[in-house]
Amino acid sequence: MAVSEAEDFLYHLKKYMEYTTEMRASYEHLSDNHKKTVVDSSPTKQGPKPYQDMPTLGHDELFDQF
Repeated sequence: MAVSEAEDFLYHLKKYMEYTTEMRASYEHLSDNHKKTVVDSSPTKQGPKPYQDMPTLGHDELFDQF
């Protein structure tokens, strides 16, 4: 059975959310020095939080519409 483009997108969005959640949990276990290095290297200078928050914001609405 073929997967629709919408189902494929939602699958990858869900995986992205899982990976960013794991990344953020891993980040929380870093030393303060390593956290600073990650934040300083981040394009947003905020660490992993924006990468986790971004797809989460529209997640429920997308799943309801697809």
